[in-house]
Amino acid sequence: MIKALRFFVLTFVLSYLAVWISNRPGTVRIVWQEYLVETNVIGVLLVFTLILFSLLLLIFIFSKIKNLPRNLSSAKKEKFLILGNESLDQLATNLFLGNKDSLEKDSLKLKKYFGNELFSTIILFNSALGNNNLSSAEKYLKTLRSIPKAKYISTRAEIMISLKANNLDRAIELLSNAKKDYEGDIWISEKLARIYSQRQEWKLAWESVKSVDDSNNKDFNILKANLHAMSGNNVFESLKISDQSIYVTIEAIKQYIKIKDLDKAAKLVGKNWLKYNSFNVIDTFIRFEVINNADSLKRHKLLLKSLKKFSSSSDETKFALAQSAYEAKIWGESQKYLDEISRDNWDERVVNLYENISKKSEKISLPKVPENIKPTPQWYCQVCKARYVDWQFLCDECSSVDKIIWPKDESIKKRTNLLENPFRHFPKMK
Repeated sequence: MIKALRFFVLTFVLSYLAVWISNRPGTVRIVWQEYLVETNVIGVLLVFTLILFSLLLLIFIFSKIKNLPRNLSSAKKEKFLILGNESLDQLATNLFLGNKDSLEKDSLKLKKYFGNELFSTIILFNSALGNNNLSSAEKYLKTLRSIPKAKYISTRAEIMISLKANNLDRAIELLSNAKKDYEGDIWISEKLARIYSQRQEWKLAWESVKSVDDSNNKDFNILKANLHAMSGNNVFESLKISDQSIYVTIEAIKQYIKIKDLDKAAKLVGKNWLKYNSFNVIDTFIRFEVINNADSLKRHKLLLKSLKKFSSSSDETKFALAQSAYEAKIWGESQKYLDEISRDNWDERVVNLYENISKKSEKISLPKVPENIKPTPQWYCQVCKARYVDWQFLCDECSSVDKIIWPKDESIKKRTNLLENPFRHFPKMK
């Protein structure tokens, strides 16, 4: 309403002025270069309007010519922005799908359209490294070194190339220098510790990680606790670093048994049982430095007390209690726990133990064994899947460090991770 009123008032004023001037045109005489020009006010206004229009037209044309390079650049940038966004979408799709060849092409397009050296070079470096193309990775590393804010990334990239080429001496040199510049960096410290661990230089491995702290990094703290214990330090102090390590837990149980403190050893078993659910823990408690049958019976009673609330939690618990009862020569109780295990879940250990107690007691006989019994569970390497009877810190097959896990962990992983890692094909920076 206000705008309409304003337009009406302006139109009225201008119309009134036009009528007033047309009724009173007046006379205007101009003498210029001995020439006399006679006109009226309307003519003067018309000439003034033409001059003003011409001047504005010249200014507009000059501005367009002057801004032509800038406008062309803006149009190019707008075009590149559209193309760059399309390439970014395509890169994200190919990253998810693991299409390495397309990743490299999309990264080059991003570099062209956005002029971003860091992001595109990192993608190109990772792609080259993932394809084992070390010469290309070296080329992209040089580019990373030329970017001031990529100093840390280029340091890690050079280390990754050395590790990929299995040049461990060079990797140790680079990691040692990097550790001085980035004291407290977990990635650098962990990589250095793992290389020393592969060479079984436990003290050097421990020195690499002992000053680094991250309470939220479970895997790093397990590695740290293992190296602390393997370096000959007090195993109870190792437990304070991390109580998630099965090696440290077993060594602590042994130490408690050595100092004749079976109560604390049993409590440690109970505290950690659900965490590991591996017979190796209980096997250590019921067999390590056993003195006589009375000692075995005492340990069995302590074990029952510690695992009372877990007695029906898993078949592994039932088998462990059955084995403990067998060591204590309580044949009937051993049979009871074995019978609680579903026949469908019997493995070779259950059959062997049943055979042993049937030989010890005339009242017990081996029931019909299922046709397809499961093999004895074994530890396995997360990296190469090599199988082991006992836990090992180093994998004999692929030299991986602290990657041997119990099958129970595998089943948990399958239940909780509903999707495979979509970036499993991409080289990891950590």
